[in-house]
Amino acid sequence: MTTPYTEPLIDRTAELSELQSLLGRNEDSMVLVTGRRRVGKTFLLSNTWPDDRTFYFVATEGTSRVNRLELIRAASQRFGRPLNPEDYPTWRTVFQMLLELGAPHPLVLILDEFQYMMGTRDAAASHLAAVWDHRKRDRRLVLVLCGSAVRTMEGLQASDAALHGRITRTMKLQPFDYFDAAAMLPFVAARDCAIAYGLVGGTPRYLRCLDDRGSLVDAIASEVLAPGGPVRMQVETLMDQEQGLRDRQSYKALLSAIGAGKTLVSEIAEYAGTSQGSATKAMLSLLVELGYVTAERNFHAKSNAPFRYRLADPALRFQYEVVARFRSELAHNIPREVWQDHIAARIDTYMGRAFERIAEQAYHRHRARLQLPMVETWARWEGSVRDRGGDMAATRSIEIDVVARLTNGHMMTGAVKWGDLGLGVHSKHLRDLAILAHNGHAWAHRALQPESPLIYVAGGTVPMDFKERAEQDGHPVFVFTFEEMYRGRAAR
Repeated sequence: MTTPYTEPLIDRTAELSELQSLLGRNEDSMVLVTGRRRVGKTFLLSNTWPDDRTFYFVATEGTSRVNRLELIRAASQRFGRPLNPEDYPTWRTVFQMLLELGAPHPLVLILDEFQYMMGTRDAAASHLAAVWDHRKRDRRLVLVLCGSAVRTMEGLQASDAALHGRITRTMKLQPFDYFDAAAMLPFVAARDCAIAYGLVGGTPRYLRCLDDRGSLVDAIASEVLAPGGPVRMQVETLMDQEQGLRDRQSYKALLSAIGAGKTLVSEIAEYAGTSQGSATKAMLSLLVELGYVTAERNFHAKSNAPFRYRLADPALRFQYEVVARFRSELAHNIPREVWQDHIAARIDTYMGRAFERIAEQAYHRHRARLQLPMVETWARWEGSVRDRGGDMAATRSIEIDVVARLTNGHMMTGAVKWGDLGLGVHSKHLRDLAILAHNGHAWAHRALQPESPLIYVAGGTVPMDFKERAEQDGHPVFVFTFEEMYRGRAAR
């Protein structure tokens, strides 16, 4: 069966083309598709091939035996054949039956949430490998193994795994970037689209929840802030739905600690009440692997420099940094009023880091069209250094929003401002680079060379003569605005 979606397929054109081409090949294909929950795997696979050439089965979080019986029932219904479960007592007999159904026509078999079929001993994968190697080759067959337990699914390719060497294609779906996320939103103003991305990110399921509301504030209040709002409920239960997490409450505590502004392992562990040792580091590493947290170091930092942990998923970040802070107010008041009285004034500050993420995505998306330099590494730098420029040495806190090594060997640095951009931003940036260079940061010294370009990204207004006046300091200057970021985007 297929899922009855009617919305148009947004983005995913490369993945769609690659998957569709498999059915026309002269060889069978076993495809591995992974991605976090709600990222759009089911939607993509349900809209790739014709219904009459597709068998789609979604496993559930139950026993391997229950899923085997449900798969037999679904196959019987799909192909109109009486299939007695007693005739298929093992996964090997089930897979053998599936691979022969529908012959001689080309067929796509999609086994979604395959990790639930595997059981504790990976028996299903072993049986599948045996049947795959000895199947009849009387028609083209595409077998898609799809799952949201990314580590478990990717483990199917390991050298000691049963399916090693048999998977011919792999595909990992990521959330939409800011531009494709905007294609799912009804808001006309680019600024509203940027705020929506900063608050819920690029997960299609969350974005779809915002589609029916008249304004951004109404959408966020009812879907993200309200205690019963679908986005809030889904984000709050993310850890509960992750397979293999033994102590979910500890993972939630770590997310709360990061949301409260703790970035170092020691700070996070103290706030969350977890072990200061390797156990907390291991849990943080898993959260990074799952895509919920990022582990960052300053550009060109030493290998033993401590990581700073931040919430990577925008929806998770907004939940733990903002919604959690006003949980009591939201429980007893109208969410729209809580937004107006407590949250709206914080959004500009909150969007600062979110806009840096958008700026990086926008640069890579529009780089070729705007003939911008090709980037090898995109990072940032923050910390405290000694400013020896005055009579007395003083400690200065410095943040460089963009520190990018270009493929031509030069450095590109710059600032990302959610608000207006003025020449003061340019002057401060050059002054901060000079301080860092004076403190021994070689990359900052290179960034001060005349051939090193500067980039400024603005979410607000930019003086008409900003670029011309900034370039008087001897650097090529690029200015990126909302207009360029969202150029080509059609409002829904």
